[in-house]
Amino acid sequence: MVSAPERTDRSLGPDEVPAAPRPRRGRAIAVLVVLALGAAGVAVTWPRAEPSIVSDKIEPPAPVDPNAAAASCTAEDLDVGLAADRLAVTPGVPVRFTVSVRNESEVQCLVEAPRRSLAVTVYQGEAGEATAERVWSSADCADQEEERLLLLGPGDVDVTEARWSDARSVPGCEPGQPRLVAGAYTAQVTLAEVEGAASDVVRLTYTIPEPTPSPTPTATPTPSPSASPTGPTP
Repeated sequence: MVSAPERTDRSLGPDEVPAAPRPRRGRAIAVLVVLALGAAGVAVTWPRAEPSIVSDKIEPPAPVDPNAAAASCTAEDLDVGLAADRLAVTPGVPVRFTVSVRNESEVQCLVEAPRRSLAVTVYQGEAGEATAERVWSSADCADQEEERLLLLGPGDVDVTEARWSDARSVPGCEPGQPRLVAGAYTAQVTLAEVEGAASDVVRLTYTIPEPTPSPTPTATPTPSPSASPTGPTP
């Protein structure tokens, strides 16, 4: 005879409290995992703040006040430059020189720069050496009464030109000077009003083309005279 299984449930007495239901552990663990993964995703995808860009402030150059007092420029303040449009010189083709004066200092300064003072000089030989011969200067024929005062601010540059027509010159621009000879020449610009202000040397080569020989005329043969008959004369 098989007995029926015992029932675990029983009626509660009047003073007994029903036991609380047991927590469902599986669902609690699943909820914690989802929350942890969500927090990790937020930490990965949350935008990071861009680092701030730090830049050095550069003060703009102060404007030049023409009414402010300015000292005279010195050789240390100025960068004097000289350039030629060609270095191979031939008779009849002038050389064009470009002269520049730049203020390299941080303050404005004044300089007297008339053509008779800001002069390009050409030498036969090396400029500055005792053996060099002065053959031409842009100051020789310049206006001796010209006034040209430059107020140069920091970085300002003055540009002028001079032309040399491969001729000699002397102070006073007296004409009739002898012709140049072929060889090596040098050019340099100086600023007479500022001691020590000079450019680098530009080296030139002066060439005189050989004259084209005239064609030799072809000699025309002279016909020999006819021989006279040697027979007896009747």
